[in-house]
Amino acid sequence: MILSHIDRIDRALFKVIFRPRYRRWLHHCIRMTSRSGDGILYGAFALYLVAFSTAQQQTLVMVLLVAYLIERPVYYATKNLFQRVRPCDGVISHAHIRPSDKFSLPSGHSAAAWVFATVVSHFYPPLAIFLYAWASLVALSRVLLGVHYPLDVVIGSLMGYGCALLALIITGTL
Repeated sequence: MILSHIDRIDRALFKVIFRPRYRRWLHHCIRMTSRSGDGILYGAFALYLVAFSTAQQQTLVMVLLVAYLIERPVYYATKNLFQRVRPCDGVISHAHIRPSDKFSLPSGHSAAAWVFATVVSHFYPPLAIFLYAWASLVALSRVLLGVHYPLDVVIGSLMGYGCALLALIITGTL
């Protein structure tokens, strides 16, 4: 009963947020924001730190690796447990991008972005506001593109934040 009520609210909120058309420049910005959470940024950042690293930066890379080793299996298990159909396969006729799989809960882009933002913010606190804003925009972009419901990105973001905190605790850096 309560889950179906939450689902109805989530679907209604999606319909308020999603637009089938955006101005060209806005569509480009939304796609690029989403694409910034695809994983290439994380790999490039880690390679940079490994190549030009201090001891603190090596620790940062280790914590990120532990965080993603926690987050990815939790993400896949959760996605396969809930098997929530994406909005582009149920509520709307098309999304602005092609999703990588058929299930939407949780948002992997949101989870990964929040892992990155949380861990890097721990090591570089002055960047926190920018990193959390970026992670929030990555999450929002997934709804704007029509591949996730709002609750998908909220749960993905919380999952990423929690996995990052767990990694910080496990590695003794928190």
